[in-house]
Amino acid sequence: MNYQLNLREVTYSLSTALDFVGIDDTFHGKRVAYMAAEILKELHWPQEKIDDVICASMLHDCGVSSTDVHSHLVTELDWDNSQVHAKRGEELLKSVDIYEKYATLIRYHHTHWNRMPDSLSEEEKYITNLIYMVDRVDALNAQQKDSEVFSIQTIQETIQKYSGSMFSPELVEIFLHVSQRSSFWFYFEEDALDEYFVEWIEKGIEHTFSFAEVKKLALMFAAVVDAKSEFTSSHSVSVSNLARYLAEEMNLSLEVCEKIEIAGLLHDLGKLRVDDAILNKPAKLDYNERLKMNRHGFDSYIILRRVQGFKEIAYLASMHHETLDSQGYPYNFEAKDIPIEARIITTADIYQALIQNRPYREGLTKEEALKIVTSMTEAGKLDYRITDLMANNLDICYEKAMIEYEI
Repeated sequence: MNYQLNLREVTYSLSTALDFVGIDDTFHGKRVAYMAAEILKELHWPQEKIDDVICASMLHDCGVSSTDVHSHLVTELDWDNSQVHAKRGEELLKSVDIYEKYATLIRYHHTHWNRMPDSLSEEEKYITNLIYMVDRVDALNAQQKDSEVFSIQTIQETIQKYSGSMFSPELVEIFLHVSQRSSFWFYFEEDALDEYFVEWIEKGIEHTFSFAEVKKLALMFAAVVDAKSEFTSSHSVSVSNLARYLAEEMNLSLEVCEKIEIAGLLHDLGKLRVDDAILNKPAKLDYNERLKMNRHGFDSYIILRRVQGFKEIAYLASMHHETLDSQGYPYNFEAKDIPIEARIITTADIYQALIQNRPYREGLTKEEALKIVTSMTEAGKLDYRITDLMANNLDICYEKAMIEYEI
């Protein structure tokens, strides 16, 4: 199956997933993209170049999955371990053909201006340092949120202090100029920023992408999600792999099987908004923690729904905790409202989670996990057609659900 996708729309939506790592601050990548674009407009760069910088800026933190790492990035101007996520971002972007050209820029987006490697072209040095500078502007802005007095001057003086060392003197000069405008800061507000990019997205051209190309993109973001916790390594890939196998064994069409596979890869995108401490808690979650955890399927939908070619995938991804007894979440759907595609992903997700180690228990054997899945079916939660198929092909299902995948 081919997908008609506006790459700007895809990038904007997926940047929301990356920004969700900030939990309460979910527009960081977009603010960085906005500031970078405004500075390049002032320098009269061609729009095609600006478009590329916007995309790279929106994806610059794709190497960050942890809320702990994100906290360092927004509370410290310069952090010793910042290169770790920059290198990881490079690896991830290299794995996706449509984003590969941004990989080098992201690799050096925390490198000081006076330490740029000679291997970079002058344009690459300029762009990656631009992303670094406006990224630090946004970090300084975040640090002032808790202060009694917001000071634009403090941000400007801090950036100017590192002109020639951390940042390009020319870029600093242009930033100081454009940031004198009140409107420059007004666009930091979420409604204004969202509106800023509406026209940019609408001017994007739809292109035809093959299933293989879309799968690479989904695998990249599955890797971002699964890296959030050591206990979820390869979880999304394994769920997708098992779900695709079950769908094929149920003789569903190729188109449906492919949608199930992509939805399986992206089903947990919303978990990027869940605090690390909740995901890794070695005990039962309290009421408030459970509420935060239970919204991740809904957040997966919020991320994907704006991509026109992903409407059905977004819906399927959001339903992976719905059960046939209407006790699932986030919608509490009745059985008649849960399509077979979602039922398959739900079953695959439950089984894979049971056989994988979790902070509160060791992974179960394939037989122990099947027993629990069977009991859930008998309780009216899961579709017996799927669990019977799993029971009759248990060895293969276990193998499909335990694959190791790493970018």
